[in-house]
Amino acid sequence: MDVINTKGGAFKREVTHELRKFVAQQRQQYPEEELLKIDLHCHDHNSDKPDELIGRILNVPETWLATNKLVNVLKHNGTEALTITNHNNATSCWTLKEEGVDVLVGAEFTVTIPEYGFFIHVLTYGFSKDQENKLNELRRDLYKFLAYCKTNNIPTIWAHPLYNYYTKNTPDFDFFFKLSLLFERFEILNGQRETWQNLLVKHWIERLTPNTIDVLAEKYGINPHLYCHDPYSKSFSGGSDSHMGIFAGTTGSYLHVPNLNLRRKDTPLSVLALEAIKAGKIIPYGEYVKHEKLTISFLDYFCQVAMYHNEPGLMRILLHNGTPNEKLLSFAITNVVTELRQHKVTMNFVKMFHDSMQGKAPNFAKKLFVSKAYKPVFKELVKMASVSKQPANTKAQAYHQIVLRMADKLSELFYARLEKKINETGAAKLSSKNINSVLDNIELSSDIRNYLGNGKDKKKKSKQLNILDFLDGLSFPLLSSSIILAANYTSAKVLFNHRDLLNRFADRLGVLQHPKRLLWLTDTFDDNNGVSMVLQQFHTVIKERNLPIDILVCSDTIEPDDHLYVVKPRIEFAHPVYENQPIRIPDYMEVHNLFDHHEYDRILCSTEGPMGMAALYLKNAFSVKASFYVHTDWVMFGKKVLKLNAKNLGLVRRLLRSYYKCFDHLFVLNTDHYNWLTSSSMGFKQENVSITAHWIDDKKFAPRLANAQDVFGVQPDEKVLLFVGRISEEKGVMQLPQIYKKIKKKVPNVRIAIIGSGPMEKELRKEIPDGIFKSWLHHDELPNVYSAADLLVFPSKFDTFSCVVLESMSCGLPVIAYETKGPKDIIDNEKNGLLVSNKSDMVKSAVSYLQNKRMQGKLKLNAIKKSNAYNKAQILSQFLYDVGLEEFDTSRTQLNATA
Repeated sequence: MDVINTKGGAFKREVTHELRKFVAQQRQQYPEEELLKIDLHCHDHNSDKPDELIGRILNVPETWLATNKLVNVLKHNGTEALTITNHNNATSCWTLKEEGVDVLVGAEFTVTIPEYGFFIHVLTYGFSKDQENKLNELRRDLYKFLAYCKTNNIPTIWAHPLYNYYTKNTPDFDFFFKLSLLFERFEILNGQRETWQNLLVKHWIERLTPNTIDVLAEKYGINPHLYCHDPYSKSFSGGSDSHMGIFAGTTGSYLHVPNLNLRRKDTPLSVLALEAIKAGKIIPYGEYVKHEKLTISFLDYFCQVAMYHNEPGLMRILLHNGTPNEKLLSFAITNVVTELRQHKVTMNFVKMFHDSMQGKAPNFAKKLFVSKAYKPVFKELVKMASVSKQPANTKAQAYHQIVLRMADKLSELFYARLEKKINETGAAKLSSKNINSVLDNIELSSDIRNYLGNGKDKKKKSKQLNILDFLDGLSFPLLSSSIILAANYTSAKVLFNHRDLLNRFADRLGVLQHPKRLLWLTDTFDDNNGVSMVLQQFHTVIKERNLPIDILVCSDTIEPDDHLYVVKPRIEFAHPVYENQPIRIPDYMEVHNLFDHHEYDRILCSTEGPMGMAALYLKNAFSVKASFYVHTDWVMFGKKVLKLNAKNLGLVRRLLRSYYKCFDHLFVLNTDHYNWLTSSSMGFKQENVSITAHWIDDKKFAPRLANAQDVFGVQPDEKVLLFVGRISEEKGVMQLPQIYKKIKKKVPNVRIAIIGSGPMEKELRKEIPDGIFKSWLHHDELPNVYSAADLLVFPSKFDTFSCVVLESMSCGLPVIAYETKGPKDIIDNEKNGLLVSNKSDMVKSAVSYLQNKRMQGKLKLNAIKKSNAYNKAQILSQFLYDVGLEEFDTSRTQLNATA
């Protein structure tokens, strides 16, 4: 990946520095020789009921980790005292005790706050079996649960206070401040949570002074002494929250035990640990939580799901609690797992990956039977097995580097084979002529008999692409690389799942406020189209103002620049409709890592292609707001260019609705599009759709002293009709021959000049033999062209805005266009241009204009005035406001300062 600017990472460096400083200061509180090391938050296979709804629907445990393996990892990572805090049970602790192992009994109880309906996790220690039963009875009411713990001197810790499993919306600040009165101990360093989140808890709890606690107690009518031995004394703890056992003990707590070396000789460490916890003599330890660490854990978990998961059954999925989307996702996951198990090579890889994570390298026999194509991946598995013996602080990064190399090799293999398959099957030759039949065949039948082989529609099934044949040879690299990408996605989702809450907390506390940075994704940047031109204009302004916006494009030819990142395509193939504008698919892992490294917190996308899918991936993985810039009217495109039938046009509209609804906000370029999207058929809320506009460089696009003879090579008395744009069917260019010939009958001294190129150029040249044709011109040349012509003819009904219209008007060249979409929002009929309903009216109005010098003068002057209304500063100011970056609008800041 080629990059120029490296502005990202500053926030992570800030929180990393603060965490290390805090941990070091905590360590200085007590003598080193009196500190007992323990991981106060870890799990094994007896955590069998996941809190995540998807896990419960699928009926999978939180982990398959054996107790003895967890204990071994904890010892390897330097912990001395032992506890296991499984969800709502201490089964593993009791078993270890029966085996004579010294263990502090503990559990992580899921406890409900009755007035909210939310539940939180409470780490609880030192209880008996009878007390465990009572605690499970009481966990439906936090107040009763904590009062019981206080009465029986059972210490509790509020686990990851800013990460909980809320049933609906996240709670308000009252929720957190009220609950802060009920606890003496808070987990402020969790090994499976973002350090930003951990430090916000630290800042929050540090501000709970005795006076603050008294004020809050009066406000909420709570007596904290009912739940705390000393409500004014708050202590901090740490725990790995490890479920896979890979990183257990790498984050945890030091417990201060006076005279530890002496007392440990005749007192069990579990007793000393409980004594220190009760006294609040706890200090956390651990490093910055990187996504690499969580990704590795989820990779191992996904491997175990593939190895051990039992199919939950359709009835369980349908009848379980959850939204339709959650059930659909559960259905998809269980089918993916089922599909995984059908592929022997993939399952062998999954098993070897899991074994390697546990330090068990693949044996020689397996190496012998690995095919040549997969040997590079196999070598990485061997390296992975050796990493398990590395020190805890280097393990995560070492694992992750291996996973990245594996993902790269798998993706390279997949896309090479995919390209070969596409070429062999002729899928790359899809064109607008056969797209109706393709769309007809992708519809899934609602008749279940068709899936059982008894359906009537066998003729249609025979026409469809044989998916199994197509996937032959692709399954292993596709499924394996997908598992790795899914683990990256899930780790980001967990770390940033409560981003909105964290932002609100940071704003409330006035510390650790996440930077505001937008990533703008696009499939096109240097192509000859309007989207590219607009993006280039934005890029220029972004650089000039150094706005917190970067553009990301996938290309092999574009050079990276300041605020412009370029990722290389994994595969590139011809567009079925647009020539010279190929479809390029990026490496989604690379896009993920770029987004994470540069710390973006919002997304904008301009194209519906592969980068549009990347935008949706990032939105959901990192829990950020995403906007979409609607440049193209695909329904009109389908109708005019692809010649779709009514049924398939309806399918396109529904696909667009589903796709756009994945975004939080839409930008549109005309009132027609706004009205369509906010209509009942599309169903978007008005506040989620903004009308924006393009601007042109008013220093470049202005009237010039240019004459038609020099620019077009016409005779002095000849008038020039002008068309500028892509010479393609959707632009209405095939109407030009008829329009031109009819105008010429009335105005014999008229010529037509066509500037541009495209798939219809050859046919258009044939239809207009006396036409003046010029290929694409540089923008610096266009003002002369506009200034030398007499009227711009714009027969497109496809354009959502049309920069050509605005460029033409700014140079004093009036436009005649159809009264539709973009043009009708720019042109005021017979004031600064001409709007018509059909070809006949276009001919009639153009002739009238060319024969009326007074109208020509009036429209030319008014065209320039109207173009000035599309002011760059105003458009950009509104745009920054709509994407939530208004504080970076220097023009508005200066205006407010002046006011």
